Amino acid sequence: MSVEEHRGVREGLGRRLLAECLDLLLPQQCLVCGGGGASLHASCLAGFAAAEGPRCTRCWRPGPGTWCDRCAVGGPGAPAFDGLRTAFCFKGDARRAILEAKFRGVTAHLEPLGHAAAAVVPAPWRFQAVVGVPLAGARQRRRGFNQAGILARHVAEALGVEPRPRLVLRVRSTPAQASLTAARRHRNLEGAFAVRGVPPEGVLVVDDVTTTGATLSTVAAVLKAAGASRVYALAVARED
Repeated sequence: MSVEEHRGVREGLGRRLLAECLDLLLPQQCLVCGGGGASLHASCLAGFAAAEGPRCTRCWRPGPGTWCDRCAVGGPGAPAFDGLRTAFCFKGDARRAILEAKFRGVTAHLEPLGHAAAAVVPAPWRFQAVVGVPLAGARQRRRGFNQAGILARHVAEALGVEPRPRLVLRVRSTPAQASLTAARRHRNLEGAFAVRGVPPEGVLVVDDVTTTGATLSTVAAVLKAAGASRVYALAVARED
């Protein structure tokens, strides 16, 4: 590991420890109303912009009808996951909460956000494991945590399903997806993930934000290639 990587690891651990100490020592204030007792009050969370229909029941893109053109055709452009749901639209206070958790280390937001995401999982979905989209090792060391992994743990807790944090591994570092076009997002992720061991028949993959669904679809594809028969996707918010 280079000197720069060592420095990044120390900084990431320092940020994580600082955030945990502040959570323990300081009274929590709600991001939305400023009141005490929680980082996000349930009543304030209920005011976030919900990602409601009409939407495609597979990829959750807004639009009329049960299926969008891409998913109805079922061609090579269709996502590998069997269904996607998100609790919120990626705007307003939902966007602010996710960005604070992701980049400022306010991980106290992740428990209520994870439980809100779990609440929109359709009852007919059947899965035996929940996994968060893994970060590249260097990026996780710099940040000090993986927000998708923490969310997956809270989702699993809310649903009473086993979390499997090591089921999917990030084996190749890639540029951040936010800076890429939709077409390049898929190419950017080729060969980025691998499955460790044999997955169960049904898996739920969790991330914080989805836009095109490329990351969730790529993880779903490697899980299916490894033996999973049903893979569903869940994100806290969708950027429509």
